[in-house]
Amino acid sequence: MSRTLLGHLGRDARASWQALGRQVHLTGQAVATRVQQMVDDGTIRRFTVVRGDLRRYFVTVFMDTPRFDDFEAFLQARDEVESASKIAGEGCYHVVLACEDDATLETFTQALLAFGRYKVASEMRRVKD
Repeated sequence: MSRTLLGHLGRDARASWQALGRQVHLTGQAVATRVQQMVDDGTIRRFTVVRGDLRRYFVTVFMDTPRFDDFEAFLQARDEVESASKIAGEGCYHVVLACEDDATLETFTQALLAFGRYKVASEMRRVKD
């Protein structure tokens, strides 16, 4: 049931609990309860707006030091960081930046040098949300 509900939320997160309930054969109150349970257990992590007017950059970070806690605190403090993940494979972290201009990217990458090296790729166009 949760997967079905998540699928409907993914297509239209603005739908009312009652409308979602009709689609998954639950009452509106039951939908609200299930959604709250998924928030509490971490299945749903955040409610957000993805702005289409911002430039997105994908930054792979290669740490030079094992200061992972400091780096993660740095990421948490930066408004332009849309998401960040510790990764296995090439690099140590994958960071998605949402920037209004190139100066924001420049400021971020300069500050990033305190932790290690990086490579940047830029989004050309979004093909799926």
